[in-house]
Amino acid sequence: MTTTASRAILPGEYESVPDAGRLEQVLRLHDALLLGDVAPSSIAARICQGVAILLRAATVRLALLEDERLDVVATYGAPDRSSIDVAELRQAIADRRPAIATTAEGRRTLTIPLQGGNVAVVLQIVEETEQPVGPEHVALARYVGALAAIALRQAAQRERLEHASASKSEILIAMSHDLRSPLNVVLGYTRLLGEEAFGPCSPEQREVLGSIERYALELLSLLSGVLDLARVDAGREPRREEFSLAELFDELASGSLGSRSADGVELAWRVDPALPPLRTDRFRIRQILQNLVDNALRFTEQGSVRVTAERAGEGVRLSVTDSGRGIDPADLPHLFEVFRPGGGTTRGAGTGCGLYLVKRYAESLGGRVDVRSTPGQGTCFTVDLPLPA
Repeated sequence: MTTTASRAILPGEYESVPDAGRLEQVLRLHDALLLGDVAPSSIAARICQGVAILLRAATVRLALLEDERLDVVATYGAPDRSSIDVAELRQAIADRRPAIATTAEGRRTLTIPLQGGNVAVVLQIVEETEQPVGPEHVALARYVGALAAIALRQAAQRERLEHASASKSEILIAMSHDLRSPLNVVLGYTRLLGEEAFGPCSPEQREVLGSIERYALELLSLLSGVLDLARVDAGREPRREEFSLAELFDELASGSLGSRSADGVELAWRVDPALPPLRTDRFRIRQILQNLVDNALRFTEQGSVRVTAERAGEGVRLSVTDSGRGIDPADLPHLFEVFRPGGGTTRGAGTGCGLYLVKRYAESLGGRVDVRSTPGQGTCFTVDLPLPA
């Protein structure tokens, strides 16, 4: 950009107070950049657009300056073919103050250096011919420049977190696959022993082999759940299959859950016979129920654990109610956070993933999970799910 004059602005030189209408625009821009859900890939364009509208500028550019190369990453407004004076930008960055330059065409350009980390970032605002750069523009530009710098840092941090999350999902998927292979070998040999492929088994040995197989299947189910959760994080759609909740309840009741309750604890299952077959992800429904019942049994030492399925409006409600110790009200807001197992039980705490998985699975199926609990009396978890047409 060819210039006829350029100077840095001294602190306090322009301290104009914007009118109420302009202040409202500033607040909207603040919310859009710092509180809005703006993708990292589009944040630069959003900054330029917001600044151009707020300051009524002809053109707004966001540029990176590395070595002697200037890379304009986003622009908004009327096309501006004038060159950008790199030396002018260097001076503005070195002074850490905005600078005004007048072009050969008589337009003034306001350059705002941003604190963008290792790479120098500048915001350039080209004035409208009918709207010259004045004190109010400079004061506002310095403020929105600070907003833009924060928004850029937040976008970079979000991008790093998204990359880390993707890497975590890839690691979970790889680990689940690697752990399932030896577990399948354990299951295979257990079944061969049970079928007496290596010789006869006594009744006691059959009972032990049955326990090994049941718990190995549960561990395999847990690994499948971790794998599926990683796929949920990656945006994988739920499976669609038709099944009966009554059959699923029978399957769970005859598994290891049926033998896990303490002496004196009744485990009861009831399905409303009027419920139609579900057409949704059977695996996720099974995991929701298994985790809720397992959690209830861990914290119930006497009384009962009751599992029900019934119509609720246009959907189905799954409920698991226990007569256990209940949950401290201070723990309720954190109940569905990952790695937050319940404490204080002689029956052992879980991994802290069960209720987190319940919430994620329910939400992935378009449902929600709620909990009501009274310390010393018990807890009721409900999962409301839609009935797909």
